[in-house]
Amino acid sequence: MNSSKRYKKSELINFTYNILKKVGLNNSNSKIISDLIIRADERGVWSHGIVRLPVYVNRIEKKAAKKNPNFKFKKISNNIFHLSGDNGLGYLAANAGIKKCVALAKEKGIGLVAISKSNHFGMAANYLEFASKNKCIAWVYTNASKALPPHGAMAPFFGTSPFAFGCPTKNKNKPFILDMASSSVARGKLKFAAQKKIKIPFGYALDKFGKPTNDGSKAFEGIMLPFGGMKGAGISWMMDIVAGIFTGANHSGKVKNAINDFSGPSNVGHLMICMRTDLFQSHNSFIKKIEFGFKKVKKLKKAKGFKTILHPGEPEYLNYLSNKKKGISLSRGIIIELNKLAQKYNVKTPFKI
Repeated sequence: MNSSKRYKKSELINFTYNILKKVGLNNSNSKIISDLIIRADERGVWSHGIVRLPVYVNRIEKKAAKKNPNFKFKKISNNIFHLSGDNGLGYLAANAGIKKCVALAKEKGIGLVAISKSNHFGMAANYLEFASKNKCIAWVYTNASKALPPHGAMAPFFGTSPFAFGCPTKNKNKPFILDMASSSVARGKLKFAAQKKIKIPFGYALDKFGKPTNDGSKAFEGIMLPFGGMKGAGISWMMDIVAGIFTGANHSGKVKNAINDFSGPSNVGHLMICMRTDLFQSHNSFIKKIEFGFKKVKKLKKAKGFKTILHPGEPEYLNYLSNKKKGISLSRGIIIELNKLAQKYNVKTPFKI
């Protein structure tokens, strides 16, 4: 991200909140979404941060998503619930869903919440962090608009749907979080490469004719590739079943693209599973064993070029510490787009070129 400038977390949250308010979201919904969006930037996951704000605003403007949805939980059993997201922004449905899931786990030991009629919910780690801080192990799944081909195909059909797992550690601010897309690279990064005409590594995507490319623009207009060949393609298919078919959401290539398809609701599906860490032992015993594993791993002989071994979630924690001290970095291109939003909605902007 060249020609970048740094901003305080509070500046980015306030700006995002004010834009969402102008678009018509109420105070509570604007606060929830602005906090979750900027948390991604704070952790260094900029592809799911404030760069996506214009996309969400555009979806609201085009009436392809509701400003203030009306949620309804349907009880399936004592610890299983289904939530209709009412076509609101996915942050709102997922935030309500993980809170319900954690509450069920605290009371019943395990909770499961399925969500349909939702939209893109940002960084899955947001919801895993909440669960881990409440002494829960959690899995969060979602499906997405078609971007990846099934193994052996040359046309996008399944989403870049993330596989996400989290659990607490000794440091409540540094949980173990595995949050990975089933694509070789986040789609948001391809969009950035396309806008900035940046070259990408071969193996990330094919152009629209099915040929390997390192051109960001051709890749964004073409076909993204799964990580690990048939393995990543299989996980993407699994996510479409688990988060799409199982939850009652759109599936099999029918999820609307959040960026350019405003013909109707996206109907994204999410599935959340939470379990208390003390189901089979005390919470303290669980944490001690987690930390024991960390220490053993970090003492292993390092591969060439590595000074330390980090557990999933630790690189983002280090980004958080750095950004907390130095401020959050935004590229010139992102600043330009955000200033356009500010001008359109007459919102005071902290961003300077």
